[in-house]
Amino acid sequence: MQMLGVGLIIVVIIGAYLMVAYNRLFGMRNRVKESFATIEAHLQNRFEALTEVAEMVITYATHERETLALVHRMRAGLRDHQFPVEKLTRYVKMEKYLHTINVQADHYPELKASDKYIKLQRSINILEENLSISRRIYNANVTSYNTMISAFPNLLFAETVGFKSEILLKMEGAKRADVNWTVS
Repeated sequence: MQMLGVGLIIVVIIGAYLMVAYNRLFGMRNRVKESFATIEAHLQNRFEALTEVAEMVITYATHERETLALVHRMRAGLRDHQFPVEKLTRYVKMEKYLHTINVQADHYPELKASDKYIKLQRSINILEENLSISRRIYNANVTSYNTMISAFPNLLFAETVGFKSEILLKMEGAKRADVNWTVS
């Protein structure tokens, strides 16, 4: 009878631990999702600002309309991609096309002197800073989450109940430089 009581206490302790660990993992996974949603919002805002700059440039360089049309088609395709890595890849690809348009602005001094253009460039710089901060927060959340699901004893049950490792976001230097403009 006494062994049954000790066994019951052990089962309750293990059950309580599993419940607490599950809830912590669940909360951490939600923080990872939330921080990715923030990155996605900043990417969307940056994309819209870049598109607006591109449209301003197009009024000066009409031959770039095809590139902008391609970017709009790519943007429409974003809704079809649910996986974070695929969405980020799409954004980076779209921004590369937009950058080719934005480089044209260097050939139009009257555009570069425009108040609206200067405000957009400042806005893009702020968005890029916010994106960088959000990326660091996301990576910190992912690191904590991945560490927790990989640590003993959580590794014994985490994957079984649906907790899988997340991928850290890395941005190549060239891709960062594409949108890191300075405003004079």
